[in-house]
This record gives sequence, C-alpha cells and structure tokens, in this order.
Amino acid sequence: MAALAPKPRSRVHFAVRFAAGALRVAAFLTLLAGAAGTYGIVNLSQIPGTEGVALNSIGTIIAAGLIVGFAVVWALILWGFADALILLADLDDSQRMVQGQLADLILAARTARGPFHAEVASSTKAVESTVA
Repeated sequence: MAALAPKPRSRVHFAVRFAAGALRVAAFLTLLAGAAGTYGIVNLSQIPGTEGVALNSIGTIIAAGLIVGFAVVWALILWGFADALILLADLDDSQRMVQGQLADLILAARTARGPFHAEVASSTKAVESTVA
C-alpha cells in the first residue's frame, strides 16, 4: 500500500493579490492619462506659442479619439490580467482543497477511521443488526 502524501497547506497568495491590485491601479491611472492626453490635445491651441503645432478640428477629434481608445483598451487589458491572477490563485486554492479531501477519503477507506468514522461505524452496526 502506498503511503499517503502530506496534505497540502493552504496559501495566502499575498503577492498575487498585491500584483492584481497594482494592475488595477495601473488600469485606473491609464484611464486618467488618456483623459489628460485628450484634454491636452483639445486645448493645445489655447496655449500661447503653439499655434503652429496645434491640429485642425478634424485632426484634434481623431487624435482625441485614438488617445481615448488606446487608454480604454490598455485599461481593459490590465484589468483582465488582474482578474486572471485572482482566478489562478483561486484555482490553486481549490486544487489544494481537493487534494486534502482526497487524502481524507483515502485515509478513511484504509482505516475506517478519519473524518467519516461516525458514519462508517453506524452503517456497520446497521448491517450487523440486519444480518443477526
């Protein structure tokens, strides 16, 4: 009979959750940077000395739309990576729980002791009473 492996310990996943939080903050800051960039492009013509650099109205609209679009896309990507990190941590937790439950079931089956001893003992008494 093979020996039982030790039950896996549960983890806190602090580093993963911290990284996910940092990615969410980065996503929010990306949106703020996109808003600031759009504001800067739209109001560029109002700064003295930038008349030669400022875009016409159609160019300003296109540039502002591109800045907002890229900011939103990058924010969604960062937020998605943060959610993926949390899902990976939850998957690791659930796999560890399943391994622990399997170890409990194997131990109970091998020794008729374990987390389900009361149920095993009552079922054997019920079988013995019906046989006798």
